[in-house]
Amino acid sequence: MNPCFLKRLIPLLVLTTVYFTSSCQNQKQDPNTVSLGISMSTFTSPYASAAVRQFKKYAQEKGIHLLLLDAQLDIQREAFNISSLVQRKVHALLVNVVDLKGTRAALKKAIESGIPVICFNSNVDSPESLGVRAYTGPEYYNQGVAAARVAGRLKPEGKAVIITGTPGYSPTHDREKGFIDTLAQENPEIQILDSQTALWMRENAQRVMSDFITKYGHAIDIVYAQDDNMATGAVNALRAAGYTLNNKPTVISIGAQEDGLHLVKEGWMDATILQDPREECRLAVDTALNILEGKQTESFRTYFMEASPVNQSNVQDIIAMGLWD
Repeated sequence: MNPCFLKRLIPLLVLTTVYFTSSCQNQKQDPNTVSLGISMSTFTSPYASAAVRQFKKYAQEKGIHLLLLDAQLDIQREAFNISSLVQRKVHALLVNVVDLKGTRAALKKAIESGIPVICFNSNVDSPESLGVRAYTGPEYYNQGVAAARVAGRLKPEGKAVIITGTPGYSPTHDREKGFIDTLAQENPEIQILDSQTALWMRENAQRVMSDFITKYGHAIDIVYAQDDNMATGAVNALRAAGYTLNNKPTVISIGAQEDGLHLVKEGWMDATILQDPREECRLAVDTALNILEGKQTESFRTYFMEASPVNQSNVQDIIAMGLWD
């Protein structure tokens, strides 16, 4: 078979395998049903997997038709997905942006087609200038601020290492900037030893943390991982290196994901910052519906979620919410 044909075929196969609706796929769609196109940056992270489940649940509840696609953290695949959703004439497009700058061109084309575009969970640079109607989700800078304040309270003096997500992704950038800016202003005695990416992957984070331990050893007082999946990898590295609950560094993360909550309960993580996938998906869908119904009069608006710390004092209450079921 011609390899060029295969190259064109693969994106189509990916599109087919991630196509969901709020009803049976073989049933003809009611032309009066609102159709939302959703481009996810990935389906594979724990948070993304939970978000996909929540989108499907809420679509059934609201009687909405969904087209939900996976960009696999690739801006070219993302551009293909966005173009495909535009061609399918969805009523509104929700995009979990892969890259702050790289996604702008694909969004510009979608907006020029006349479809309202909402960025959720991650954003592009200067969304207002493109014509994006809204951003919904966490204010990632404030999540970094909250994490830094926990670090400053628990270890007002010390040395920290940072494990970051994907470079170019707005949560990665803002969670790091908020953390560093806040320490510089409120706890300048805390020194940043190193910062390395683990691309949101647990196994990568374990390797990064092992390298930090080899390089800095017990000089590390604070570990800041930008999500709980990576924090779990960092804890695995600490355990493998012989650390105990009594001599481990302070570990702070973001997400309040299932594994992270259990590590907080056990004491291996000192705190995580709540990011509720159920709230986020409902906020994104409701914002799209409000725009379609003319309820948002502003050309662009932000809808932020609260960044609340979770520690041993409230972790059992968060577990009981069943956010990751």
